[in-house]
Amino acid sequence: MATVGELEERFRELRTSLEALPDVSEPPKSTLRILGSARSEQTWNTLLAYFLDPNQPHGFGIDLLTSFLDKVQQVADPSFEYYHRHLENIEIETEVTSPDNNRPDVVLRVPGDWFLCIESKVNSTEGNQQTTRYVEDTHLGSEEKATYSDDGHHYVFLSKKYAPDSNASEFGDLYWRHVVESFETVLERSHGRYPERSVSQLREFLSTITQVTNMEDDDFTEIQKEKVQLLGEYRDDIDTLLAAAESLRERAIEDWPELFKSHVDEELWTDEWHTRPDHGKWGCLFKDGWYLDDDNLEPTIDHTATHGQTGFRLHFVHLIRNEESFSRGRLTFILRTPTRVDLRDEFNRLYNTDRWQDRLVPILDDAGITNKGQKKDYTQKTYDVDQPNLPESYFETLATAFAEHQPLADVIDEIVIDATENVRKD
Repeated sequence: MATVGELEERFRELRTSLEALPDVSEPPKSTLRILGSARSEQTWNTLLAYFLDPNQPHGFGIDLLTSFLDKVQQVADPSFEYYHRHLENIEIETEVTSPDNNRPDVVLRVPGDWFLCIESKVNSTEGNQQTTRYVEDTHLGSEEKATYSDDGHHYVFLSKKYAPDSNASEFGDLYWRHVVESFETVLERSHGRYPERSVSQLREFLSTITQVTNMEDDDFTEIQKEKVQLLGEYRDDIDTLLAAAESLRERAIEDWPELFKSHVDEELWTDEWHTRPDHGKWGCLFKDGWYLDDDNLEPTIDHTATHGQTGFRLHFVHLIRNEESFSRGRLTFILRTPTRVDLRDEFNRLYNTDRWQDRLVPILDDAGITNKGQKKDYTQKTYDVDQPNLPESYFETLATAFAEHQPLADVIDEIVIDATENVRKD
């Protein structure tokens, strides 16, 4: 294993190589461009569905699919959530026609759990109320949407970055550059594990997307390829540094409550605040009254008592489970309620009323906290973490986030009380 000094020398060499990258000429045309299909939406959708489908013989398995779904969650629809076991039953189709003659371009679905409806555009814009019609349609092909729970309905509008976004608010906006980014992430870490033919086909498709959507000029595309070659040369060194960050993160996951409490102001961390006993990777912090049991909606600190038909769970969560929390030095702090019960519906309704928004918005704006107001995620803020001082800097940042969210927590207390009373009356 390289010493710290050896790593420093290697990265000085890498920096010199990056600074010396030459200008290059226009790359050869892609196969799609030669065939005159470079701007064909149907062709793009067919290729997209093919590479996403783990049942196709491209050899990528679920790698492209999971990278794409992660990007959808990060960019277009934060409420979208999937589990790897879902992907064993996933179905991916193009141009799925409903009885009302609505025909979304690509549909991904796990029967009974969730569906993701994708309407994509290359050069055209949305047709007359197209996305609105898709949302209002009671069917997805021949299947009734009612077979899916409300939070299993997901819609994405895929287009060029500077094209008009979707008309329907239910559609999250995703750009073709995000597709390229998600697939390139898989290729960059492939280390020769995928069939060469499939890799070449995918690279040609991504090159066509890049050129047609004007994501970069051609010289820049070529320079990026040179950088990828350098990545291959220095990958082991980079992986060594990332592995060090991941090792620190895994240790920190085990002890995060104690590490956090050593940095938080004692006046803020009072007896009314709790962390989950099985804290593990979840990173949950909650107040008295934010966890309510499944029997009588009485306060509890036992999360296992909140999993039934009436139990309720609300907490702040810091996403220490994400590798980028240490590898990229990011701390994401979210107000979340994952339990799908009547009380969550009532809490969501109250949260989004003018009465409570009038109080919440000034608090959130002052702290730079994003007001999401979704049934699962209500607020979110991402903080930069000082990487050279990990892991201590992560928990210093978490203490800062906790302090900044105190005024929000006070208002949330009141909303929970009102929502609980309303549900009990019913």
